[in-house]
Amino acid sequence: MKNKIAIWLACGYLGLCIPQLAAHEIIVPVQLKGVVLDETGNPLPGVQIKSEKDGDEFLTDQNGAYNIELKDGSKYLTVSYVGFVNRKISVERAAREKNIVLQGSSEILDEKIDLGYLTVSRRALTGAVSTVSGEVLDKSPESNLGKTFAGRFSGMITMEKDAELGQGTKSSTSNAITLLVRGLSTINGVKPLILIDGVISPNVNYVYITPDEIESVTVLKDASTTAIYGIQGANGVISIKTKRGLVGKAKVNVSFDQSLQQTTRKPLFVNAANYTRMRNEAGVNDGLGSYSQFTKEQMEHYERGDNVAYPDNNWYDQFIRPVTWMTRAGVSVRGGNERVCYYSNINYMHQSLPFKTADEATTKYDPTPKNDRFNFRSNIDVKINDYLSGFMRLSGNINLNKTTGYANADIYNHIFNLPPTMYGPLTPSIDADGNLLENGGQVVTHDSEKTPVYGMLNRSGYIKNLVTNINAQAGLTADLGMLVKGLSVTGLMAYQTNSANQTKTTQDFERYVMNGDPTDLNFILKGTNTNSALQYAKNSTSYYNLNLYANANYNHMFGAHSISALAYIFYQQLETESLQGAQMLPYKRRSIGGSATYGYKERYFVKADLGYSGSEQFHPNHRYMVTPSISVSWIVSDEKFLKHLRWLDLLKLRISYGVTANDQLGNARMLYEDYMDVKGNEGLKGNPLLSAEKMKKQNYGFDLGFFKGLTVSFDWYKSICDNMLVSSGELVPEYQGIALENYPKLNKGRMENQGFELSAMYSKLLNKHWSFYLGGAFSYNKNKVIDVMEAENVGYTYPYKTQGYSRGQYWGYIIDYSNGNGMFNFRDELEKSGLSYAFGTPRVGDFIYKDLNGDKVIDEKDKAPVGYSKYPRQYYNLSGGLRFKNWELNFMFQGAGKVTTVIEGVGAYESAYQGVFNDIHLNAWTEERWNNGETITYPALSLKESTNHQPNSFFIMDASYLRLKNAEIAYTLPVHISQKVMAQRIRISLSGQNLFTIDNMRSKYIDPEIANLGTFQQYRVFNFGVNLTF
Repeated sequence: MKNKIAIWLACGYLGLCIPQLAAHEIIVPVQLKGVVLDETGNPLPGVQIKSEKDGDEFLTDQNGAYNIELKDGSKYLTVSYVGFVNRKISVERAAREKNIVLQGSSEILDEKIDLGYLTVSRRALTGAVSTVSGEVLDKSPESNLGKTFAGRFSGMITMEKDAELGQGTKSSTSNAITLLVRGLSTINGVKPLILIDGVISPNVNYVYITPDEIESVTVLKDASTTAIYGIQGANGVISIKTKRGLVGKAKVNVSFDQSLQQTTRKPLFVNAANYTRMRNEAGVNDGLGSYSQFTKEQMEHYERGDNVAYPDNNWYDQFIRPVTWMTRAGVSVRGGNERVCYYSNINYMHQSLPFKTADEATTKYDPTPKNDRFNFRSNIDVKINDYLSGFMRLSGNINLNKTTGYANADIYNHIFNLPPTMYGPLTPSIDADGNLLENGGQVVTHDSEKTPVYGMLNRSGYIKNLVTNINAQAGLTADLGMLVKGLSVTGLMAYQTNSANQTKTTQDFERYVMNGDPTDLNFILKGTNTNSALQYAKNSTSYYNLNLYANANYNHMFGAHSISALAYIFYQQLETESLQGAQMLPYKRRSIGGSATYGYKERYFVKADLGYSGSEQFHPNHRYMVTPSISVSWIVSDEKFLKHLRWLDLLKLRISYGVTANDQLGNARMLYEDYMDVKGNEGLKGNPLLSAEKMKKQNYGFDLGFFKGLTVSFDWYKSICDNMLVSSGELVPEYQGIALENYPKLNKGRMENQGFELSAMYSKLLNKHWSFYLGGAFSYNKNKVIDVMEAENVGYTYPYKTQGYSRGQYWGYIIDYSNGNGMFNFRDELEKSGLSYAFGTPRVGDFIYKDLNGDKVIDEKDKAPVGYSKYPRQYYNLSGGLRFKNWELNFMFQGAGKVTTVIEGVGAYESAYQGVFNDIHLNAWTEERWNNGETITYPALSLKESTNHQPNSFFIMDASYLRLKNAEIAYTLPVHISQKVMAQRIRISLSGQNLFTIDNMRSKYIDPEIANLGTFQQYRVFNFGVNLTF
C-alpha cells in the first residue's frame, strides 16, 4: 500500500514538473575557439570575454587565444581590454570568424604602468616613462638582455664598446653594455638603478634574464618617477617586470632558436706582397733606404709564393671561424585559478666562440672555448583568504664559460702581431717516411712576440668560470579594507646570491723562430725549452644582496575625486667576499619614502613624491638626504570645449620638478675617512662634509592621439647638479708632498644636462587581412661641465679642457688642410713652415698641424676640441611592421648622430706591433703618389711612432651611423595544422640582427661603436625560431 502511495506521489510530482520543464528552452552548450587581436594583428593576452546572460568571465592566454564553452545560452559576448574599445559581438559571428579584433582608443590611458615600487594607470601618470614588452625584446636574437634594449626606448642610449661573444657570462661583473638614461648629469657614477620585480638588483644581474621571462621593461626618466628612490635614482631607473600566472587552463609554451653569428666587419689583413712593399715604403720614409726591411729578391719570392719559406699567411682566417652558432631552447607553463596562479620557465643557451682550436688528441685536453647558460624562474601568487595573499618568486641562472688560458680579448689582439710573412703556426712535423704532416710540431713565433696565438689557444691550458645567480623573494599582502576602504599593506624579503668559481689551468710551451735561412726550414729555440704539464688552481668570489621592503598602499575614489598613496620603508645590504681592502666592507642603504596622487574628474592630477635615504659612504652627519618632487598633468582632450574635435583622441600635458640624488662614487668607500695601506702609505684623504650628489630636474611634456591610430609624445627636460663630487687636487701645487689624486673630494662641482625626446606611432587595420604599423623615436641630449675646480692652463689656446665642454669631449691637434691634403708634400714646404713638434721631428709626408697659439711650437697648448663627445647627442630609431593573414614582417632601424670617436693603436697606427696595415694605409703618402696626383688617404708610413700618431682631427672622426638593427619575417600556421600536433599555435620566424650599417668611418673595417680594430667587432646574427603553444 505504501509503495502504491509513493508511486502516485511521484507521478503527481512529475506531472507538475513536466509543464515547467516544457516552458524552459533546452540550452545546448556552445564551444568557441579563436584569437583576440589588436588592429595590427598582434595577439592580446589577458583579454576579458564576458557572457551576456550569467556574466561568466573568461581570459585569453598569453598568445591571445581563447577556448571557451558557453553554457548559459548567451547570444552576445562583451570583449574588453585595457587601452581598447569594448566590443559586443554575437556568439554566431564569433563562431564564424574565429578572430576578434579590438580597436585602440584614448582609453589606452587606463593601461597599467609599472614604476617599480608602485603601479599607476597611464591616465594618472604625470611623469616621463618609456615601456616595451618582453615580446618585442624577444625579436632580437641576443644572449645578453642589454643588447636587446638598443633602440627600443625613447631617451635611453645603449652603447656597446666590445662585441666579444659571451660578455656578461664570464664573471659577476663582466658587462660590455653601457646604458644611459637621458645622458649624463655627473662626471661620476652614471649607471641607472635596476629593479627586477620591484627589488633593487646589482647592475649586472639583469643581463642574464631572457626576454621570454619578461612581461615589460619600463624606463623611468624624470624626477616624478625616480625621486622616490632617493640616492639611487639620479641616473634613471629601469624596472623589469617578469611574467605572472593567469587564471585559466595551463598553457605550455615551447621555443627553439638556432642562430648563426658572423662579424659585421672582418678585419683587412694585407697579403705578404703588399706587406713587404709597405714595410719597405715605411723604411724609405724613415730614411733607411729602399730595401731596409725586405730585399728585392725576398719581395719577388713573396710575390710569387714559390717557396714555403716565404709564406703568405692570413692569421685571422687561420684562427677565427667565419661563423659561430648559438642555440636557445625554452619551456614555460602559465595558468592558475582563483586561489593560485603560477608561471614557470626554464631556458638553455649554448654559444660557440669564434676561435679555431686543435683537437683534443693533439693538445691532450679540450681547448674549445664556449658558453653555456641555464635560466629558470618560478612566480607563484596565492590567495590565502579574502584578506590575505602571498607571493613567491624564485629565479636564477647557471653560467658556464670556458676559455683558453688567456682572455679572449688578449688572443684576438695578438693576432694582429703576426705578420703574414711569418712561417707557422707550427714547425714542420715529419713522419717516419719523411712525409710532411699537417698537424704536429712546435709553436713558431717571431722575435717580438712572446706569446704566439697558436700557443695561447692550444698550449696554455684553459679556464672554466662557473657563475651562479640565485634570486628569491617572498611576501604577503594584507587587504585592510575592512578597516579603511582601499588600504592594503605589503611586506617582502628578497635575497640574491652570486658565486663565481674559477678553475684555471696553465702550462708553458716551447717557442721557435726561423733561423733566417730560406734554403731550409730550420728553427731556433726561443725562451723556455719545456712543454710543461697542466698546473691547476682555483679561486672564487661571491656577493650577497639582501632587500627588506614594506609598504602601505591606499587607493580610493569618492565621487569625482581619487586618491592613491604609497608609503614604504627599505633596507639593503650588499656584501662581497674575496676582495681586498675597503671593498670587503658591506654596502648598506636605508630609505623611507612615499608617493601620493590626487585626481579630479579623472582629468586633473597632482602627484607628490618624497624619498629620505642614506648610505654609510658618508659621515653620519651628512649621510641622509631628502629627495622631493611635484608633478601635475591635465587631460585637455576630456574638456567639453574639445569634445567636438572627433579627430582628436588625446591631448595631455605633463609637468614635473624634483630633486634626485646619486651615491655612486666608483670603488672608493667611506670618503669621510683617510686611507692608509698596511705599509703606511697614504691614500685618499677623507672629507667628513661630503654628501651625495643632488640633481635638480624639470620636465615638460605632452601626449597626443589622433584618428584612432596615431600617437605622439614629446618631452623637454633639464637637470642641474650643483654639488658634484670633484677632486681638490688642482687647488694645490704639486711640490707640497702629497699626490694630487689623494687630495680629498669636495661637493663643489657643477654640471647641467638637457635635451628633448619625440616619439610617434601609427597603426592601421586596413581590412581583416591587412594591417601595418610605423613608428619612431628621436632623442637629443647635451651636457655641459660648468665647474670641476679645474686650474687654468696659462698660455694654452684653450685654457680649460673640461669646464665649458660636454663630458667625453675629444681633444686633439687640428690638421691644416690649406694646402689641399694637410701634409708636408716637399722639403721646402716643411722648412718654410718654421714649425717644430714637441713630440718628434716631422718628415715630408707628415701631417701639418695648426699652430693655434702662434708660438711656432706644436704642443699641448695647441690642442683643440674636435667633433663632439663620445656619448651621442642624437639617438633615434624607426620601426615598422606589416601583417597579411598569418604572415608578418617587422623591422627596426637604429642610429646615432653628433657623436665622435677616435681610432688609435692597432688598425690606426701602422707601426703597431710588426706593422698592422688597414685600408686607410693602402694609399699612404709617397713622393711618387703625390707627383702623380693620385688619391692619398694617409700620411707617410713609418716603422716607428711618428708625429702623425697623435690625437688629431684625422683619427678623431665622425661616428654617426644608421643600422638595420633588427628584421623579422614570421608565419603562424593555420589552427587546423597546429592541432594535428595538439598545439594551439605554431609560429615560425626568420630574423636578423645588425644586418647592415651606414656610417662615416674612414675605415670600412672598423665599426663606429667599437672604434678599434683590435677589439671584437659587432656581430651579425641570423636566427631561425619556432614557437609552439599547447
